[in-house]
Amino acid sequence: MTKTVKYSLLVLLWLFSQLANASVDNQELKQFFQAKLDRINYFMQENHNNALQNPSILMTFVNTDLLTVWSAKNTIRAMFGAQRWSELTIEQESQLIAAYEQTMRRYLYEVMRQYQGQTATVDSIRLNDKQNKGWLRVVLDSPSLPDLSIDLKIYKEDSAWTIYDFSFQGISFVKMKQNYFQSTFDEKGFEGVLADLNRKNQEFNEKLKVAKK
Repeated sequence: MTKTVKYSLLVLLWLFSQLANASVDNQELKQFFQAKLDRINYFMQENHNNALQNPSILMTFVNTDLLTVWSAKNTIRAMFGAQRWSELTIEQESQLIAAYEQTMRRYLYEVMRQYQGQTATVDSIRLNDKQNKGWLRVVLDSPSLPDLSIDLKIYKEDSAWTIYDFSFQGISFVKMKQNYFQSTFDEKGFEGVLADLNRKNQEFNEKLKVAKK
């Protein structure tokens, strides 16, 4: 995943932290999302350096907002595939979800360092006939890079809109990661996948400990 795409993930996930009670009317949704993006753009401009020096600023947002709307469970379950996921116990599922939530925190901290004044704008929304699934397209305007269009897969779960995947140039994030998760599970089992996730998060975990002191 490129640094630019990782940054786009940060912006777009932040947008969806405000999503729960939005109307399904397309124009109202666009206005709703743009208002949230304006707030995101302002936060990045004002808090970027502070968040790099003190990761707890970003982590507070992730824990209280992001993980309530981005379904880590649905993301990693889709990466495993239905058959492999069904082989896990409830306890194993819980451990993998917790490890992947920490991976998401690490991703977002890493992409904070790539911020270069980018701003995000809602381009379009496409919903299905039932108005419970669709795609939100957001354009990222960068002073130093070409504009990018990112599509987020949105769906309404119970009474709230949630997400678990995004697409860049037709490439799904979930599908891009499926081979790693599925091949690692086939070769090393549950313990191997969990160990790999925890190993990749270890350095980030140490940074968080230092920041809390």
